[in-house]
Amino acid sequence: MFKKIILAVISFYALALSVNGFADDHSPQETIEQMEADLLQDTQIIEVLRDKLIEISPVNLPDEIKASPIADIYEIYYGTDVLYISADGRYVLQGQMIDLDDGRKNLTQAASNTARKKYLVDVMAQEPISFGPENARHTVTIFTDIDCGYCRKLHAEIDQYAANGIKVNYLLFPRNGLNTPSYTKAVNVWCGADRKVSLTSAKLGEDLEVLECDNPIAEHFQIGRKIGVSGTPAILTQEGELLPGYIPAEKLLQHLNNSPGANVR
Repeated sequence: MFKKIILAVISFYALALSVNGFADDHSPQETIEQMEADLLQDTQIIEVLRDKLIEISPVNLPDEIKASPIADIYEIYYGTDVLYISADGRYVLQGQMIDLDDGRKNLTQAASNTARKKYLVDVMAQEPISFGPENARHTVTIFTDIDCGYCRKLHAEIDQYAANGIKVNYLLFPRNGLNTPSYTKAVNVWCGADRKVSLTSAKLGEDLEVLECDNPIAEHFQIGRKIGVSGTPAILTQEGELLPGYIPAEKLLQHLNNSPGANVR
């Protein structure tokens, strides 16, 4: 089935190229055959690169390898971290790829954002603790720690975010790790009768009743680590952009309004 889909896509592009005069003197069939050969070569190169990377570091498996905008350079994804590797597997590059002909677009950042967007489905499956209107223009996911000073400052202004049309979905991220006092407080929040009330109380420094229940705190933490969260608060936009640190409501709204897809709820 997958092969049929690929062939259908190749046929479509080959036809489009021939109609628009981009296939030079080649017939549509010759164009299709060339595209199939290029795809096969690309697939073979990627498999060789994957094997080499796994041989070098068996515990760090690449999540994805695919062609980059530069010929003979491939993108390697470890979660949302992006590296580059030459087609012969000799050179690995770390840094930002900038397209000077496209408004100095940061292609590495764009690739990371696209990778993070794939995790949004996992994020929303974790039953976040939500504040703000359901019909908000913007929705952000914030990884928060109970004891983090700037997390408390942000939550003290939660009504300002709602007033600016921003819905906040909290995931609990004990930044010092699991089995720590912050983790225990997060569990107490989750297991409380009203999680929103419990979270607000905990961020005000109140001691909550020690509770135990099935909870997704470890999953929240692992997802955060996977998408590159290293400190709190960390704000994840619907476009996959990860914004570190506290951002006032009006400044965050301005940023979201200027982001791609800003008019899409």
